[in-house]
Amino acid sequence: MRKRQSTFKVGDTVFYPSAGVGIIEAVEDVFISGTCDSCFVIRIDETRMTVKVPQGNVRRSGLRPLLSGRKLKELYRILAAKGNRRVTGGNWTDRCRELERKINSGSCLALGEVVRDLMRWKKASGLSFEESMLLKTASNFLANEVAAIQGIEPETAIDRIRSYVEVKAA
Repeated sequence: MRKRQSTFKVGDTVFYPSAGVGIIEAVEDVFISGTCDSCFVIRIDETRMTVKVPQGNVRRSGLRPLLSGRKLKELYRILAAKGNRRVTGGNWTDRCRELERKINSGSCLALGEVVRDLMRWKKASGLSFEESMLLKTASNFLANEVAAIQGIEPETAIDRIRSYVEVKAA
């Protein structure tokens, strides 16, 4: 059975779930449990973190290229769309767990839904501490990806995201 070649190469800017936007700096062999595996070495500038992703686990890890122009337009449509209503009844920990699952899914479109809904909920009635932290994480990931795609500063990207969500900075 032949291993499928990865479409990523050194120098590519990528998105890694739960870490954000990074640059593939190298490919190196890593010995794990007595076997040698070739890994992408990804530097995440924002957190100064380095992540190593085995090439055989790229798909399962959620590592992906940045959004294309068409997908970016789709993201902006999601940000501008009518959002989900905040469920006030029920277990808030379940709601936060679902938001966190979407953030860590690797899907920029799911990330857009989380940012849109949390920004609107914050404006309407405020957020719990946990929801505020999820908003900060999700909006940082999203702003850094939009900034990398469009060649702008993350602060400009977050302003652009807010304008689509129609939430002005407080």
